[in-house]
Amino acid sequence: MNLDQLLLKVDLSPAQVLLSFLVAFALAFLWATVYRKTHSGVAYTRSFFLSLIMIPPIVAMIMMAIGSNIALSLGLVGSLSVIRFRTVVKDTKDMTFLFMAIAIGLTAGANVWLVGILGTIVVALIAIVMTKAGHNQASSADYILIFRSDRQDPWEALPAGAKELISWRQLRGVTDIAQGQDFEYTYSVRLTSKASPERVATEFSNGVARQVTMITPENHLEL
Repeated sequence: MNLDQLLLKVDLSPAQVLLSFLVAFALAFLWATVYRKTHSGVAYTRSFFLSLIMIPPIVAMIMMAIGSNIALSLGLVGSLSVIRFRTVVKDTKDMTFLFMAIAIGLTAGANVWLVGILGTIVVALIAIVMTKAGHNQASSADYILIFRSDRQDPWEALPAGAKELISWRQLRGVTDIAQGQDFEYTYSVRLTSKASPERVATEFSNGVARQVTMITPENHLEL
């Protein structure tokens, strides 16, 4: 048995294999850097950043190993069915970054490097432009506003400066805490672009509203 029989029978030279890995790593590092620069969540996880770098070379290796071998592809499907991924990705944006990382590995392993390079650049520019435009901060401007008031319709009695900080509101609940003398109101609110939770709490605490609390919904936190 000679050396050629011991090696995988793929139509790739060692230089092509090495170049595919280098392309996958370079594009993966670029894409992971875009994730780090555009991340807007509460908690940044370095493990996810490293995963975005490691996934493309791994996928490229699998693509080069399989090639057009049907038996290897079926074996891969069988082996992946045994693996259980229990980590939950809560943010759809993170899922998009994972999907793009897989796409980078596929293009690098299939030797369509031009598609991978141009595709990574275009998608990265889209992510950066959308971040600079503020579209990724729409959900972070949503809060739950809780305050107490002795009025049955306190919103109309609030000063104009306080109401201008809220671009959208929806009443979620009212609780009678003093037999018709005091009420606790819960609103879902969306702040304007220049408003902050601290400013809202200060402006609302003017006598009409008391004990003002701003809470970020749980589905907007990255823990």
